[in-house]
Amino acid sequence: MSAGMPNAEQSRRAATEQAAAWLVALRSGRLSASERGEFIDWLRESPVHIAEMLRVTQVDRSLEAFKGWAEIPVAEPTADNVVRLMSEGPRLAPRRARFMTVSRAIAAGLVVAVLATGSWFALRETGTTVRTQLAERREMTLMDGSVVTVAPLSELRIRFTNDRRSIELLKGHVLFDVSPDRQRPFVVDAGTTVVRAVGTSFDVERAANEVKVTVVKGRVVVARDDGTSDGDLPQTSAAQRVLLAANQQVVVPSRAPMASVREVNGTAQAAWATGTLVFDDETVSEVVRRFNLHNVAQIQILDPQLADRRISGTFKASDPKSFVAFIHTTSADLTLDRSAILLESRAK
Repeated sequence: MSAGMPNAEQSRRAATEQAAAWLVALRSGRLSASERGEFIDWLRESPVHIAEMLRVTQVDRSLEAFKGWAEIPVAEPTADNVVRLMSEGPRLAPRRARFMTVSRAIAAGLVVAVLATGSWFALRETGTTVRTQLAERREMTLMDGSVVTVAPLSELRIRFTNDRRSIELLKGHVLFDVSPDRQRPFVVDAGTTVVRAVGTSFDVERAANEVKVTVVKGRVVVARDDGTSDGDLPQTSAAQRVLLAANQQVVVPSRAPMASVREVNGTAQAAWATGTLVFDDETVSEVVRRFNLHNVAQIQILDPQLADRRISGTFKASDPKSFVAFIHTTSADLTLDRSAILLESRAK
């Protein structure tokens, strides 16, 4: 996980702080129509925002209903900066009417957000499906605080139950930053591959004929699904199950034995989630494939000799022109002309 990306705990804490700030703003009664719209948009961003808003509202409601405030001594500063306790606190005027008004506003906002996204209850009951389009990268914070970053042209189903957090990766590439919960393992099912984690950060890419799993931090168990899976790990042989630690990767082919574990730079492998593509001895054709996922402007290689050339480098995912310029600069030995690479726009 790159330094600029928040982990699950940080995301949950940030959501709690934001929910508390929204509650204070709503209770002030001075929010404009546009600011109320921003509140609704914030709720729609993630199910965890809705969950935290409900939680802080419940705490606020409990504090409002507390009957013993007048019996608690109130501290009062004096001229000598010594704080003395008063024998009797001031009587605070009740703000029940404003509280009820704000509570209704929060409830209305939550209803709108839930109806608009359909994801809050869906995650707990029937599951929700997430799809991304060409050049669309999406980051989601799930109910448990886990952060999921979805690459372009990917599809996954998310379903939470009382004892399991289940993800089915139908296609594409996803980075998972899992919030620890030993009572509910986090299980990713990608065709013939099952990945189980408790609290960790790992990357799963499902292609047509293989699944690649890379661990950024923590550990995960990867197993081939031989049809005996009950929603958790299948009962496979030791040869078809591996424990991956940070900076390790395994490729699981659809119709061949699991490959050997290899050492990689996990952070570099997951850099796509923050808009950076890192390549280490990759073919130009593979680099172009990755670039094309992240951009409407598509690169086409017109020279087969160039397609097989192997390169290494770090590029901004949203800047394919820089890659094209790099190829022309470093491929003089292939005597390429400007027509060797075509860069054109393609509608989503």
